[in-house]
Amino acid sequence: MINITQQIYIKSDINKIWVYLTDFSHSLNFNRFHKNLELPPNYSLGKMDTFKINHNFGFGNYNMVAEIKDFVPPNRLSISEYCPDDPKKGFPHTVNFHIESCLQKSKLSYTVSGTYGGRVQDISFKPILKGVMKEELLRIKNAIESSEKVNKSFRSETAKPI
Repeated sequence: MINITQQIYIKSDINKIWVYLTDFSHSLNFNRFHKNLELPPNYSLGKMDTFKINHNFGFGNYNMVAEIKDFVPPNRLSISEYCPDDPKKGFPHTVNFHIESCLQKSKLSYTVSGTYGGRVQDISFKPILKGVMKEELLRIKNAIESSEKVNKSFRSETAKPI
């Protein structure tokens, strides 16, 4: 069993991070294992229980179901991902995001728990997964912080009278 937690500090309000994370069309596309998301049109977290996600862990494509297990705005989101035809196929796992306010920043914790099928496979897959998680967190951080800068400069420019 693999259980990895990574954390990152983001210079943004907890609510803005929550909005970004729950916009799956953006946030989930930063994971390089995710090849395609099939979200229902006009989806919202409260009205949607599952959606489809195609993964490629380096050993072929796996069509998986992503199921929202738990969410408590703006702090906690839990998603379970598995192959519906064979629960042991691919890398069945649970993703947990936890957001905490820390002064003028927020701490985003990201945990992945699952198994690739056995101890040997898990041991070899763990460092790869850890790297993918770090990369994904950095991309999320950069996207949120860069949108903060764009919004601030846009507001200050439009507030000046001509």
